[in-house]
Amino acid sequence: MAQQVKKRCIATAVIRRIYLPAAFAALVAALVALKPPACVALYAGAAVYLAFAPAGALVRWRLDRRFPLAFAVYLLSLVAAGAVAAAVPPIRADYVKLGEAQARFFAEATTCPMGWALVFLQALVLAPLVEEMLFRGIVFEEVKGRLGPAAAYVVSSLVFAILHKPGLAAVPIFIVALALAFAYDRYGLPASILLHFLQNAAALWLTKGG
Repeated sequence: MAQQVKKRCIATAVIRRIYLPAAFAALVAALVALKPPACVALYAGAAVYLAFAPAGALVRWRLDRRFPLAFAVYLLSLVAAGAVAAAVPPIRADYVKLGEAQARFFAEATTCPMGWALVFLQALVLAPLVEEMLFRGIVFEEVKGRLGPAAAYVVSSLVFAILHKPGLAAVPIFIVALALAFAYDRYGLPASILLHFLQNAAALWLTKGG
C-alpha cells in the first residue's frame, strides 16, 4: 500500500513537471495573440511569472565551481547569433523588427503606474528565474530522460526561442538558448539564470538607448 502511494506521488510530480512549461507557454502565447495595451500586458506578464515561480521546488539546484567557463560559450553564442543575423537579410530584418517592438513596449510600459519597477523586476529577476526553471530545469531534464542530451538541447532551446519570437528572429535566439542549455547542463541552474540575467540586462540597456 505504501509503495503504491509513493508511486502515485512520483507520477503526480512528473505530470506537474511536464505540464507546467506547457501551461506557461500557452499563457504567454495567449497574451501575445490578444495584444493587450502595454499596461495590461505588463501587469499580466508579472502575474504569470509570479504564478510559476513555485516551480523552483520541482527542479534541481546545483552550481559547479567551474561555472565561469560558461561565459566563454555564451560569448561565442552571441558572436554566432550576430553572424547569422548579419549574413541572412530576412533574419536580420525580422530581428530588427523584434528590437523595435521591444523598444515601443518599453517606452509605453514605463509610463504605467509602477512601470519602471515592474519592467526591471520582470526582465532582471522573474524572467531569468522562471524561464530557466521551466525550460532548462524541467523541459531539458524531461526530454533528456526520454530522448537523450542532444534532443534536450534542441527541444528546450527551440521551445524557448519560438516562445520569445515565432519566425526568423527565433534563429539567433535559438543559438543563444543553446548556450544557456549548456550552462545549465554543465554547471547548474544558477549558472544559466545568471547568464540569462546578463542577457536581459544588456537588452534592457540597449533598448533604453545605452
